[in-house]
Amino acid sequence: MPSFRVFTRWLPLVLVISLTACSQDRMVLVDPAFLGSLFTPAPGPKVISEDDPEPGAEQDSNVLKMKLVWCPAGEFIMGSPESDPAADAREKPQVAVTLSSGFWLGKCEVTQGDFERIMRTAPWRGPMFFSTIKYVKRDSECAASYITWDDAMAFCRKLTELEHKAGRLPAGWEYTLPSEAQWEYACRAGTRTIHSFGDDDDVLGDYARFGGLVGHGNTRLNPYASYCGQKQANPWGLHDMYGNVFEWCRDVMVDALPGGTDPVVTSGSENRVCRGGSWDMTASRCRSAYRGWYPASFSDFSTGFRVALCRVQNP
Repeated sequence: MPSFRVFTRWLPLVLVISLTACSQDRMVLVDPAFLGSLFTPAPGPKVISEDDPEPGAEQDSNVLKMKLVWCPAGEFIMGSPESDPAADAREKPQVAVTLSSGFWLGKCEVTQGDFERIMRTAPWRGPMFFSTIKYVKRDSECAASYITWDDAMAFCRKLTELEHKAGRLPAGWEYTLPSEAQWEYACRAGTRTIHSFGDDDDVLGDYARFGGLVGHGNTRLNPYASYCGQKQANPWGLHDMYGNVFEWCRDVMVDALPGGTDPVVTSGSENRVCRGGSWDMTASRCRSAYRGWYPASFSDFSTGFRVALCRVQNP
């Protein structure tokens, strides 16, 4: 019965391939140990306490072991000065912002591996499991791309739910997208220059992957969202705040910058804010104050996100 023995030998592999591809690009196999860890009770993170950590302190007390960086409460000037020649009109006039509570922000952008493990989907894949979409490097450590705003918010809600159930996330905290003000505040990390490293574009390549399709950047030979955390960090230890993927923020996009205390724009447009530029964009979009936008349902090879862990704001 040689044919039967050959069939039974390869049956497990056939079953794995079939299960993985059963719904084309939307389902992925998940490690059973990981599934169990989602609901393993654990004490709440000690770093989330009444005593706020120092700026740049890190913690990874979540099921993904995703590193988060502490951004303290504070005040800053949001937007670009009139003297910035590269500034867009929507970056002016500058406004004063107060953030009354500190928050945690992803040290790096959400990776393909992070997204698949929580959502069990892979939007960056082609219409069939083994197909490839242009401008994508499929690797669990690369930044997730082809992410809509709705995808990003769904990820945050799911992660919040799982962490609360497992006892790792104290009441009154939630994973979400950063507000536009939180994003720029964290990107600047106490600086007031065009970039967190100064005003000189000549060293942007040390901090960002950019210019793969437009301009003269460093991604011409590697035109895709790549590995997270490979470039130099800002003063608070955050990587890839410029370039790699265009990061969704919570806010609706409106022309005027949101100032005041804990601003979040929730109406006035169908578009959502994106920040930081991306691997395909010019250097002029990889600035602390640059504001971009897309409809919430839009995605392409440039769109991704990083999570914020924030105290729940009372309405």
